[in-house]
Amino acid sequence: MFEELRQFGLDRHDFPTLLRNVSTLLRMLTLNIDSRNTKRIPFIFYVWTLVALSCYVYGFPISVFWFIFIRDVEEELLKQRKIIAFAQLTVCTGSVTTFLYMYWNKNKLKRIIDAYILCDSKVVPNSRMSRNIKGTLKSVKKRALIFWIFIMSQVVIYLTVRPLIVDRNSTKDYQLLWGLDPIVETPNFEISLFVITMISTVSVFAPLNMLVLLMVIAGYSEAHMLALSEELLYLWEDAVIDYQMQPSKEESNQITSMDEFVKRRLDNIIKSHAQSIQMFQLVDDLFRNGIAIQFILNSISLVACLMGGLENTYAQTPFTLMVVGMGCYTGQNLMDASFTFEAAVYRCKWEKFDNNNMKSVLLMLRCAQKTMKLSAGGVASLSYACFTSIARSIYSVYTAFQSRD
Repeated sequence: MFEELRQFGLDRHDFPTLLRNVSTLLRMLTLNIDSRNTKRIPFIFYVWTLVALSCYVYGFPISVFWFIFIRDVEEELLKQRKIIAFAQLTVCTGSVTTFLYMYWNKNKLKRIIDAYILCDSKVVPNSRMSRNIKGTLKSVKKRALIFWIFIMSQVVIYLTVRPLIVDRNSTKDYQLLWGLDPIVETPNFEISLFVITMISTVSVFAPLNMLVLLMVIAGYSEAHMLALSEELLYLWEDAVIDYQMQPSKEESNQITSMDEFVKRRLDNIIKSHAQSIQMFQLVDDLFRNGIAIQFILNSISLVACLMGGLENTYAQTPFTLMVVGMGCYTGQNLMDASFTFEAAVYRCKWEKFDNNNMKSVLLMLRCAQKTMKLSAGGVASLSYACFTSIARSIYSVYTAFQSRD
């Protein structure tokens, strides 16, 4: 048991272990992304997921529709709570839709992950490239772990502390559920807490783990690109060292021998680079629609959060911002790795190569100018600029609504 928990530590940061960590969390939601794991998912997880989805349908589409359109509201406070309920509905709908979309495409996701595992298995153990990949993956696991702990700690603290500190004689902090009005009375109060706790499974735990999976996959592409960049920068030095380590040869054969070494190494780098681009294109094609839906609904939710007052949405707003922000942060890191590879092609001392190798470098340079990007619906590339653009748009819409009041 202790050994299994150690697999989640930062000292275990190789790619298969990272995938195993995420796979363990997703199996709790009956989603198996690792074809190497042939064990059956425990039946209790199917029951848990089914109950959570049922609570979501009852707690949001049904109850929010009843609360907004059917229940009579006279107090100004309850009118504000309708806005908050709508904000919760949009962010949860985006999260559940993304999870169900990935569940529907789980076979395609398995094939993509198998391709990444095969690519990683071809890296020579204990080589410079292997060490560089692991070094970057350690940073990837660190930021994914911090993100996961931050979000889950928020949920746990909210669900644990909220019933203790909220005055049950006041209804302002409770979302009304259909059939549980008044919600502060027993057993309505306890039932509502159970429903909200189960909803957190599919509205927070599921999308959180899906985003961590995307961070791991994109992180490996980032690590692979940075490692290839390092191989290019040391290409000519490696050729010199390789020649010096060979048995004594005539000096006239030195250039020929080094050019042959460079040719072999360039061929491997070109193939690895092309494979990395092709694999991540499959990732982008799979995730882009889900990201677009979630980003649109999260943006609507953030506008509603501002309309409802940040003091009333203190638990929801950080989660929504973090989901959008970490997606853009992951996309930016991937773009930066592509720019680093492109710069490494310029700096690989190509002027010392023969004509054939120079042509190979020129071909690689053209391919390197195709930046790997994580997109939302194939329209917007996730980056820092995208995040600031979303933030400005949300605030502009909010001020437009406020000016009409």
